[in-house]
Amino acid sequence: MYFGYPIEATTGNWFHECMTEVIITINTLRKAGQVIPEWPEIIPEHYRASLYTRTGLKDRLKVYRESLEGLSNVDLDHISNAMIMQNEISRLLSGECNCESIDELPISVRGPIIDLFTFGFKLLTDLGIRDSQYQLIYERTPYHVCPFCGCEYFDAPKGPREALDHYLVESKYPFAAANLKNLVPMGNKCNSRYKLAQDILYDNEGHRRHSSYPYNIVNGVQISLLRSEPFEGTSSLFPLPRWQVDFEPASEEVSTWDTVFHIEERLKRDVLDSDFMSWLGEFSVWCRDSVARPISQERISEALLRYSDSMKENGIKDRAFLKAAVFLMLHNYYQQGNQRLIDLVNGVVIGRM
Repeated sequence: MYFGYPIEATTGNWFHECMTEVIITINTLRKAGQVIPEWPEIIPEHYRASLYTRTGLKDRLKVYRESLEGLSNVDLDHISNAMIMQNEISRLLSGECNCESIDELPISVRGPIIDLFTFGFKLLTDLGIRDSQYQLIYERTPYHVCPFCGCEYFDAPKGPREALDHYLVESKYPFAAANLKNLVPMGNKCNSRYKLAQDILYDNEGHRRHSSYPYNIVNGVQISLLRSEPFEGTSSLFPLPRWQVDFEPASEEVSTWDTVFHIEERLKRDVLDSDFMSWLGEFSVWCRDSVARPISQERISEALLRYSDSMKENGIKDRAFLKAAVFLMLHNYYQQGNQRLIDLVNGVVIGRM
């Protein structure tokens, strides 16, 4: 990710906390052979006023209770522990701990658990929790852009809702389906074309992998294009660069992000190849409108670096971070005396003045 979400966006997690408390209470009383309260008394008192009219929740809790028939105390502990561990989101992503998936629980409870917590996720919208979380994220983050790709813009809170991704996929880890710590706003392309139902904890070969926690990122990923090769890529009006995208830091977490969201592939195809020519045009206009127009090779080299620096200051906005990387690469080859590139840049700059 290029930047993280504020951890404060996970603090309105009362519904998830309520659901967890209810399941623990049901399992504990079942183990002890005690009477399980009926609806709405089964809901903790401090949440009851907000939930007692939710008959869909009532019905699904009843089905869950019935699914426990015939299970041993060991089975009940197994379910409770699985629920706790599936919600250790940051520790799971870092590889500090592991959890069981729904397929490892007793068969009788799998369907009822998935149905209960999937319904719980849908209630987040009705209860206003989803919109409150998004409002806070929109107000607190520096850019209204999907942090997974850095390209898709987010609509304002009153617009159509952005995709809310289950970072730990709900089909395998349903106990986390309504946990705000597991729910991240995401651009529609990232969500519906790339991440889909991928398991963020395991790769396609079943190997455990590490991933960054979206609510605990201080310094996001940086992009370097310095190892790209001018004129060695796809042909356009002239051969484009062969792009070499290097991520900094080069960590396992960053590798997972790239693999899951196809970041390098998308940058090359959808941005760098597509926009390189127009970015050269923008640079030409910038040079033409500058106070000291660069008309010598030395001045043009300086202009490339200044332009890269100015783009870098704009961060993620309007893909400026990618423009910064492109023009830093061009400046590097210009300084090294790559004559073909020098001729190209000089032609773009001086030829349009």
